[in-house]
Amino acid sequence: MILDIQREELLISQLADLLKNDRHVAVGAASPIPGAAALLAREEAKTFDKRLRVTILHSNRYNNFTDGARELFDCAAQGRIDTFFLGGVQIDGKANINLVGTGEYPKN
Repeated sequence: MILDIQREELLISQLADLLKNDRHVAVGAASPIPGAAALLAREEAKTFDKRLRVTILHSNRYNNFTDGARELFDCAAQGRIDTFFLGGVQIDGKANINLVGTGEYPKN
C-alpha cells in the first residue's frame, strides 16, 4: 500500500510525536506546522487520558491569556511551558530572538 503523504503532514506527525510527553506547548506567530502538530499531539494525548495544554499566540480559541504575549512569555520565563515554537518572523538573520524591542532596530 503506497500512501500519498505531503511533506507538511509528515513534519506535523513527527513533531506531534516529539510533544507527546509535554504538558504545555506554546506556538508563536507564523508557525502553522508546529501549531498543527501541537493540536494533533493534544488530541492524541486524550487517548492516553493525558492533558496537553496548547497556547497559540493571537488565537481566540487556543489562548487563555488575557494580556496577550506578555503573559505567555512570562509563563515561559517561569518554566511553565515545555516547548515553545517561535515563528521565523521573530528571529533575525543572526538567530537573535526578538522578545522585546524599543527604539530603532540595531544595525550591527
